[in-house]
Amino acid sequence: MASFSDQLQEIKSLISLNTKSHKSFAYSSLLHLQEQCSSDTCSIQTLAQESQSVLSQIIVDISDDDEEIVAQALKCLGFMIHHPILVASIPVEDANLIVRSLAELIVTTKMKTVCNLGVWCISIQQFSASFLATHFHCLLRAIVHALDNPIGSLSTTYEAIQAVMKLVTELSEKMINTSNIWLPPIYRRLLSVDKRERDMSERCLLKIKSAVLPPLLTISKALVVDMKQKLLPRMKETLNLGMKVQTMQAWGWFIRLLGSHAIQKRHLVNEMLKIPELTFSDHDPQVQIASLVAWEGLINALIQSPLQACETDHQENGVQELGTSKRNNLEIKTNGFLKSVKLIMTPLTGIMLSKCDISVRLSCLNTWCYLLHKLDISVNDPLVVETVLAPILQAVFQTGPDSKSTWLWNLCVDLFDDFVSAKCRAVDCDLNYQVSDISARTSIHGLPMPGKCSWKQYPIKWLSWDLSQLDFHIKMVCTLINQGSKFAVLPENRILACEAALRIFRSVLKGVQIEMKSPSIDYNQILLCLNTILRFMKKISEDVGLTDSGIMELHYTYLQAVEAVIKELEPSILGSPLYKVAYDIKYIDRLPSVYDINLAEVLGIRSIGHMDMVSPVVYLTTLYVYTAVHSTFDAPKMEFVLLGVKKYFEFLMSSYPPENLNAIIALLYEHMGFSCLNIWVAIAQGLENYLKDVKDLSPLKTELNSTGYFAVCHLLSYPFALCACLPKESNFTKIIGSSQRKLELEHVTEVWKSLYGCVNSASQFASSTTNIFSEDLCSMLARCLDENNSKLDCDTELDPSNKKQYLGLLSLCGDIMIYILEQSLTSKVNSKETKNIDDHCSMSSSGINSSLGLIVRFMRMPIIMETDAVISLAVTSSCRVFTALVKFVCRLHLKQNILSYIEIISSSLLQWLSHMEKRDESTIHQLELLWNETLDCLRMSQPPIIFDSSFLKLQAPLLEKTLDHPNPSISDSTIAFWNSTYGEQMQLDYPQSLCHVLDKLSRSGRINLCKRTFSFLQKCNSRKVVGPQRYEVTATKNRSSKRVELVEATVNDSGDKDKPSPSLKRKRQELTENQKEVRRAQQGRERDSNGHGPGVRTYTGVDFSQGNEESQDSQEFQNTESILEKLRRNY
Repeated sequence: MASFSDQLQEIKSLISLNTKSHKSFAYSSLLHLQEQCSSDTCSIQTLAQESQSVLSQIIVDISDDDEEIVAQALKCLGFMIHHPILVASIPVEDANLIVRSLAELIVTTKMKTVCNLGVWCISIQQFSASFLATHFHCLLRAIVHALDNPIGSLSTTYEAIQAVMKLVTELSEKMINTSNIWLPPIYRRLLSVDKRERDMSERCLLKIKSAVLPPLLTISKALVVDMKQKLLPRMKETLNLGMKVQTMQAWGWFIRLLGSHAIQKRHLVNEMLKIPELTFSDHDPQVQIASLVAWEGLINALIQSPLQACETDHQENGVQELGTSKRNNLEIKTNGFLKSVKLIMTPLTGIMLSKCDISVRLSCLNTWCYLLHKLDISVNDPLVVETVLAPILQAVFQTGPDSKSTWLWNLCVDLFDDFVSAKCRAVDCDLNYQVSDISARTSIHGLPMPGKCSWKQYPIKWLSWDLSQLDFHIKMVCTLINQGSKFAVLPENRILACEAALRIFRSVLKGVQIEMKSPSIDYNQILLCLNTILRFMKKISEDVGLTDSGIMELHYTYLQAVEAVIKELEPSILGSPLYKVAYDIKYIDRLPSVYDINLAEVLGIRSIGHMDMVSPVVYLTTLYVYTAVHSTFDAPKMEFVLLGVKKYFEFLMSSYPPENLNAIIALLYEHMGFSCLNIWVAIAQGLENYLKDVKDLSPLKTELNSTGYFAVCHLLSYPFALCACLPKESNFTKIIGSSQRKLELEHVTEVWKSLYGCVNSASQFASSTTNIFSEDLCSMLARCLDENNSKLDCDTELDPSNKKQYLGLLSLCGDIMIYILEQSLTSKVNSKETKNIDDHCSMSSSGINSSLGLIVRFMRMPIIMETDAVISLAVTSSCRVFTALVKFVCRLHLKQNILSYIEIISSSLLQWLSHMEKRDESTIHQLELLWNETLDCLRMSQPPIIFDSSFLKLQAPLLEKTLDHPNPSISDSTIAFWNSTYGEQMQLDYPQSLCHVLDKLSRSGRINLCKRTFSFLQKCNSRKVVGPQRYEVTATKNRSSKRVELVEATVNDSGDKDKPSPSLKRKRQELTENQKEVRRAQQGRERDSNGHGPGVRTYTGVDFSQGNEESQDSQEFQNTESILEKLRRNY
């Protein structure tokens, strides 16, 4: 086989022959040889060396009249000017000749194939750009001729377009400057009926887009002429032909190529806008999508950001200034910028509000994001935000997410959150970092997904906002929450809406806090900001209250929103006395209570009045508690709600003054209900955890003006008051109808005990001379029971079935009172190790009195009920109370405490003993034990009790019932007690009420009325001994008093045993001031059951002063009738 060089020589010989057959064979062989050596470097080098002689013949042959020879020659020429090695070997003169020949051939030839191949050669040539620049005009002339395509060949158009793209790449600047010459033939074909022509033109425009856009004024003017003469009528024709998608694709390119010149040609633009006006309303989604894509062209043409232009001007002058989004606001209005923006937004807003296909809405959102991107930093201007951002966000948020539009929803939420979060990013980042960061996250596909690339990204230049835009942010959050409040929304979509609202609201609060730290913000701005936030919280609270109670997600979200405000905004703002706001939450005050008794008024709890000035944290906390109370009815997230309430109050107590606790308690008392106990538990646990963790009890000091101290007392009184007060019949079923009521009450009891124990053992109270906290708490609880008892006394028409249900709640009261009683015993009231017994007794007696007074009120409650069935319902609680009372009495040893117990308990104990036949066995047994222990403690008192006529009159009602009680255990123990106490006395004045009982028992020989003693003379003649002091009580003329004498039985020890001792001389002496003061202190030491002020002057208040060597003056005291009268009145 001949070598490559020999073959090449043979081909050269054949080409030089002028016969058609030889040339045709020679060019065919050369083309085949070129294809073979394309990958062989040695062959290419050989061909390059021989190319000059071949090229000269080819240049001649391309002008031949024979189409076949010309076509073959052009194919061989194309290879030679395309291969880099061969191109490099072509002399400049030959290259010039080649370019000129091709250009001339394209313009002059009538042969379609030749024209196509000529243009093809230009499109694939590899000459240098500098070389082509010298021939630019002839090449441009040839290409434009081919684009005009007088021959009508589609392939010619294709090759011409390829040549255009080649020259734009090689000679970009020259091609751009002459675009008005070569571009019209391309964009005109966008309206061609032939799809292949349209596709070729569009691909070319996409390829050279960066070179021709933004367009030069020359091309815009050329397009204006074409538009008026040909293109606008043509578009209307294609629309009528049904080519709507194709028409809008062309329309988009036309408006882009008009560029900023479109602003100067508003009449033409208005005519052009009639085209998309028809397509936007089309029902075909493809037509609408094409219209939206084309609409981006209008954005390019009309959006020329003045802020961006201003920034560019400053940079050109060497000064870089970055103003806020408010700058140039006047300029924006004057240059028609906002009008252009509104024009662009009109169809976008309409589509997002319509029920069109989801694909159309996604495309609309894509166009909207492109608009935000093109607005540059002008997007932050408040007017632009209101015009561009608000309509779409509202449309998306109002429509809400569904199975198809979740992606759309998430994109808008992410985008808006980026806008709001820009405030926080601006604190630590400069603008460049901020923009790049947002660009990475805000795109047409929303959040970036691993392994997937967005097909289009539109970075948005969010800037830091100020408080002037707070209303807009709050408005958007409100829109999200309103979506979650719709009952028809699916639960998963409601959760999505609520979570989005909470996420954005937190970002808003972070920005607000940053703004409040700014030294430039003044008092009025802070107050205005706080009022804006509080108005929003109030409105949402109202909306939550109006929605169906089953929408628990909304309640839970609102609670989290309040928690976010408390945690994100500093306590120095929310708790400051400087920033007071009006308490305008009127709808809370209008809520009816389910109880007839106003316990807040009874306990002295001052509620917040309408339009009172309060701190923001009190305002928020009131809303929080109100919503929490209403969110616990069958709430799936009840555990989360209660845990949030607990943590909320821990944080509140650690950061804010106790006035917040007062406001919460006042609200609980105003709107009492069984469901509130869950909230009470959370509040109590939060308070207890705070006290244990912080170990700071300063808010709970017992000064008279200490709001924290009384708040704790009122808080502990709440479950007692709730259970002890009778609800209205119409609402009662709601209160106790829960199947979990019993378990909840047990939990409430445990929490109450834990909090009470924590506070009661605190150092502030334990170190006190008297336990004021326990006394005040018992006083409050007693007031609640008093109000309840008086209500039951008046309400004679109450349904007995309601009474039964009501008594079921008394188990909680019983548990609480038992615990208080047990705690009073742990305070060592009977400790004999105390150095000063008198002081110790004084310390404990008031606490015992208050505890016993509370027990007495509880003992009376079942007695008020009329039927045996009702009384039996109280068996369990009353029996447990009696058991605790028995244990309590067993530990009473001091005389003062025992006498206080007798005075307080006698009346109620008498009633229970009087109705023992109606009690169950367990209650009867406990009553027997209680009575026996009562008698035992009287006998074992230290110092001993003197069982004289005065004390007998105090015990007369009980003894009258128990001495002859039908229960042998009661009567026998009472008779034994009588014989060992009163039966040992030598002389007694028997009350008239006891006479019939004593007569009966004495005649039967069961009791002793008086003791047989030695005669007076025998006692006088006996050996003188020093005996114990005795008290003789004699009646005076005044019925309201008795005279008590101290008689000392002594016998002279001088040896005159037969001489009777003289009677003691009674003298009345004036007391010293010191003695008077001591006596007043002893007589006034007793406190009433409330722990405050003067109370009942008990039998133990009598001052038995020690006699001196000379004499002892007797004292006057109130008689027993007065004591009993006051006892009945107070207990």
